[in-house]
Amino acid sequence: MDDVVIVGGGIIGAATAYFLSKEGRKVKVIERDPTYKNASFPLSLGGFRRQFFQKENILLGKFAREFIFQIPELLKTEKNPKPTASMVTNGYLLMFGQEHAEEQYKALENHKACDAGTKNIKGSELTKFFSYINSEGIETATFTDNQSEGWIDPFMFHSALKSKATELGAEFTKGEVKSLSEIKAKTIISAAGCWTKELLEDIPVEPQKHTVFRVKCPKHIPEMPLTGDLTTGVYWRPEGKEYLAGSPKSVFDAKDLEPAWDDFEELVWPALAHRIPAMEELKLTGGWAGYYDCNRLDNNAVVGKHPKFDNVYLATGFTGRGLMQAPGIGRALTELITTGAYQSIDISNMAVERVLGKKARPEPYVL
Repeated sequence: MDDVVIVGGGIIGAATAYFLSKEGRKVKVIERDPTYKNASFPLSLGGFRRQFFQKENILLGKFAREFIFQIPELLKTEKNPKPTASMVTNGYLLMFGQEHAEEQYKALENHKACDAGTKNIKGSELTKFFSYINSEGIETATFTDNQSEGWIDPFMFHSALKSKATELGAEFTKGEVKSLSEIKAKTIISAAGCWTKELLEDIPVEPQKHTVFRVKCPKHIPEMPLTGDLTTGVYWRPEGKEYLAGSPKSVFDAKDLEPAWDDFEELVWPALAHRIPAMEELKLTGGWAGYYDCNRLDNNAVVGKHPKFDNVYLATGFTGRGLMQAPGIGRALTELITTGAYQSIDISNMAVERVLGKKARPEPYVL
């Protein structure tokens, strides 16, 4: 019988394997597609932030930054003595219209309680800090400028986690698990992401397709933060000499990952041109689509022991936050499995029982 088997070798599975292996557990990770072609993490914008509504998401975002800054030391191996995730710390800027302002003011109370270090300004003050932005329709905005938020290279981060976990004794194997009953292990962890329902039918996590466009603009602003305009749902950031911009339109039950190209002219370009007038001259240079493992109940993660099983734990439903929450979730699951309780960040509010009982705890700030 195996000690620990993790189903799913994406960013959550790799992070959990790393933390459990550090504690001396013998971990086997089963991944059906080691190329990760359709996995969520490599198709993301790689962001890490602490600007959320729910406290546990804020705290997980803070730990992500702490962990990412320590990658060169924590994840170095004999084969890769100088690991990196190509970090950019331009920060995040979130802008809210009148319809979201009251909710955001409540979120700011949680920011303060968690010592998030975010700054809040009136929409009319935006141009003092971001001269290129048209503040029309913005009631309030929140941002960071202290290197606490930004983005990283998803592949490099995953590779570093996987390599270190392997050096610590974890085994990554290719295989497809049709049912958790096939696995003989003391502890089973489902980190199957979008495909969670194939293994656990009672967990409402499904693939949600999102499209990201690559665009070029004559005016390049390399210091621009990862920006989310909550009045339109469009978000964007610099990428090299270009920009990446996400469509606000998502699709369930998508049959493929073909980008929703029409979204560019219908939704994304108009929103960008309105908010940043210099972007009226955009040129579309590429794009892709990826899945969020979306928890349809409340857009919040589902983490913990499944009450219907003696030895099954799960971590899923991150709804676009898997990359940034992977370090915190890997550590939390390890604490729960090895000590019986969370020791660092209490994420009991993400428990499986909440989902089974349909007790929604919404996280509204999904980008």
